[in-house]
Amino acid sequence: MHYQIGQSKFPPKKLMMSWLKAVLPDCRINNFTSDWNSGVNLSALLDYCKPGLVPDWKTLNPRNSVENCKNAMEIAKAEFQIPMVLDPEILASPYLDDLSGMTYLSYFMKEGGPGYKTTLKWVQKQLPDRNIKNFTTDWNDGRHLTTLVKQLGGPVPGYRTIDSHTANWESNIQLGLDGGRKLGVVPVLSASDMARPDVESLANMGYIAYYQWIRPRECPADTVAVHCSLDNVASTTRMFNAIMDLYVSFKIEFLTKEVVLSELEVEVIGPSGPVRVDLDISPRGGKGLFIPDQVGLYELKVLNEGEVVEGCPVKVRALPDVSKIMFSGIDPCALGSIVEVVINSNGAGGGAINVTAYSPTNRPLLCPVKEEDGVYAATFQPDEAGQWSIAVRYDDEHIQGSPFTCHVYDPHALRVLELDNGPSSLPGKPFTVVVDASRCGWGEAKVDVTEGGRSLQSEVLEVDRGFYEVTFIPRRLPSTRFMPTSMVMK
Repeated sequence: MHYQIGQSKFPPKKLMMSWLKAVLPDCRINNFTSDWNSGVNLSALLDYCKPGLVPDWKTLNPRNSVENCKNAMEIAKAEFQIPMVLDPEILASPYLDDLSGMTYLSYFMKEGGPGYKTTLKWVQKQLPDRNIKNFTTDWNDGRHLTTLVKQLGGPVPGYRTIDSHTANWESNIQLGLDGGRKLGVVPVLSASDMARPDVESLANMGYIAYYQWIRPRECPADTVAVHCSLDNVASTTRMFNAIMDLYVSFKIEFLTKEVVLSELEVEVIGPSGPVRVDLDISPRGGKGLFIPDQVGLYELKVLNEGEVVEGCPVKVRALPDVSKIMFSGIDPCALGSIVEVVINSNGAGGGAINVTAYSPTNRPLLCPVKEEDGVYAATFQPDEAGQWSIAVRYDDEHIQGSPFTCHVYDPHALRVLELDNGPSSLPGKPFTVVVDASRCGWGEAKVDVTEGGRSLQSEVLEVDRGFYEVTFIPRRLPSTRFMPTSMVMK
């Protein structure tokens, strides 16, 4: 009697049992002896190998054990050339031993056997573009497993960036095993064993066969959506601009009823690391908010079962709140903007209102004045950065508070010196650049250094009027971008 299962450090009995349980979930198989005496389970196995071959196996009378075993063994020989290495009477006998039962059943699951072919055909149908030919080397890199799990709705974080390099095989397989657990499939082997080129075919086949009965579900990433759109959050194509120290809120929408709250993770990473997030979530969805407390980039991620959900990551750039910085006179404005000066005559009649704006170089600019119901409005468009003086005269006399001061700034005049070729220092070493804001007008430069879509911590020191030294530590080269984000008047 020749034993058909190849050598393995895993007990063949365990591997065979794993596959039989996987392909015959309705039969509750626990051994290679008494569970096969009636011939019913063997008939079920034939029907698995070729659906419709024994369609009435569930209605067979277990008491007709010898007859059932004989019919099933004869069909197996005729359809699949499986030799009758033992008599039907022995298979039906309560004295059937493990080795005899295992030897006969091994013909179904050996490489090229009918059970092997059926399981292989199923997985080939699930992944038609993968050209799967075996249950050994084709599964070493983890790509087929992660794709199968993903296709059935299991979580596979980072699926789109999976690398098939040899060094990543074990971690790729572990992603698939973890996702399979979420679907209810318990691993037979460890990730390191499955990554071995000499992995036992039956071990992988027994594990993969369990996926045949998994009901496909939506991927975790597709069951939740995040929306971020508020008055204090202005959206561009891929970036949101928010005001520092004002809350940013977002909505978490559940697209199905199958979302498990304990599987949700919400994180916000700011320039200095994780940021506190306040959440209010119920089984129907929820909302959250965080407060950016410094200038720079913030990244919001919501994960379901480890997968980044629809609408994420959300990138928010926090900018200074210019409105909080007050001056006597007219509010600061940007170069080229239109400034309006409104004067209420308070019933004083007869005289003429005259408004003149003086540039930082004392160049006069006469401002046209319009009057309506005793209220005068004058406009001018500054074309120089710096301190302007607005003289408002009534009958050639300055009104109270005139001349008024207006600070004009030009953020586009910011220059980063000696950065034509990017940072030249090694990653992990401090690097210093100089920001020239001397032509920007009165104000202070706010600097944000980003790398890989995230803000880096930086120190800014004003070394001269309008000149700043900015020191930061690049993590890698040459991807660091240096972005003066805005000019804030103080």
